[in-house]
Order: sequence, then C-alpha cells, then structure tokens
Amino acid sequence: MARDVQIGQNYQAALFARCAQGRHERTTKYGACGIIAAILLFPIGLLCLFLDTEDRCAVCGTVL
Repeated sequence: MARDVQIGQNYQAALFARCAQGRHERTTKYGACGIIAAILLFPIGLLCLFLDTEDRCAVCGTVL
C-alpha cells in the first residue's frame, strides 16, 4: 500500500514539474454568452464565441 502511495506521489510531482517548466496541458472553456451569441448571431457571433474563452492548465489549474 505504501509503495502505491509513493508511486502516485512521484507521478504527481512529475506532472507539476512539467507545469513548472511551462509545458502546461491546455484546455479551453467557452462561456455561455459566447455560445448563445454564436448561435443567435451567426456568423458574427462566432467572434463573440472566440473572445469569450478561457485557457487553463488541466493539471495545475493556472489560467494561461
């Protein structure tokens, strides 16, 4: 059991080390206003969709 915990901690430390080096795992979330504007105001609403985004790291949660 203790060995499994140590393996998990080593894996987590390796992931955070990658983030510390600037190699984040990007995820993009689109806001509700951007999605609604994209549907209702197509094609100009697509501009609103791309402006209403947030990029975050999936590992450490840092806003990029």
